[in-house]
Amino acid sequence: MKKYSRSKQYDETVLKKLHGVQVEMLHDFAQVCEKYKLPYFAVYGTAIGAVRHAGFIPWDDDIDVGMLRVDYDKFMEIFSKEMSDKYNLLTPQIDGQYSCTVTHIQRKNTKFVSEVTQNLKCEQCIFMDIFPFDYVPRDRKKQVAQSRKANILGKLLFLSGSPNPIIDYDGIKGEIMSLGCRLVYVALKLLRIKPSWIYKKYVDNATKYNKSDEKGRYVTSYEYVGSLKDKIAAKDIFPLKKVPFENTEINIPNNNDKFLKKVYGDYMKIPPENERVNHMPLIIQFEGEEPIYAEK
Repeated sequence: MKKYSRSKQYDETVLKKLHGVQVEMLHDFAQVCEKYKLPYFAVYGTAIGAVRHAGFIPWDDDIDVGMLRVDYDKFMEIFSKEMSDKYNLLTPQIDGQYSCTVTHIQRKNTKFVSEVTQNLKCEQCIFMDIFPFDYVPRDRKKQVAQSRKANILGKLLFLSGSPNPIIDYDGIKGEIMSLGCRLVYVALKLLRIKPSWIYKKYVDNATKYNKSDEKGRYVTSYEYVGSLKDKIAAKDIFPLKKVPFENTEINIPNNNDKFLKKVYGDYMKIPPENERVNHMPLIIQFEGEEPIYAEK
């Protein structure tokens, strides 16, 4: 069984160039959101970077933003009109070869293929992530049921496109889990279950309570593994704050500190080198340039 490394180090020049492309993507995205009055906010590693480094976490290599589902849906509707000259969108509904829950905005004429996603047949470009946030039901049992279903559907979705997810176990346990993943992958292929079908079930589950009388005051992104533990009250998101990010600005939740402490604990503490996670690509290609391949 092959064990993935998620903390490889970039060539400094390549990472700086990648950050430049992604800041431009963020700027273009933010302009469209402001034009249509669609609130967005930095989440996860990008939110940490914004307050701890006034930009990227030095070893990070993507941008994560969140939107309430209603704003996310509006953005998806106007994307083609406003951004399709330089970018494309990637979801399993748009490209049936893509089998991940997270929505990507991708820079056209580039390439970014990671160790984890190398088996996916879709076009993979330099990207930023959009995480739609959905309302969580008030009832605790319904919260748990919805979160578990999201977790299962998310795993099935990935395995519908690749038999090799990240497995954080060595030895016999790791071998058994790896074999199980390959068997599920084969079964989904034999049953002709497509990523787009699983993704629809996934979205239906995530949005189940958005317009229901049972919805509570919390929202979460079911794309994130700890979605239930890391839920946030809508009142802690708005009004948004604008903070410096590299050579531009980015929105963060009003109570960003509370959210990040729930997700990461002491997020202001710099982690040791062996815990510095990124998406280190096997292949990266900037527009108009030759591809760069990772050292084996």
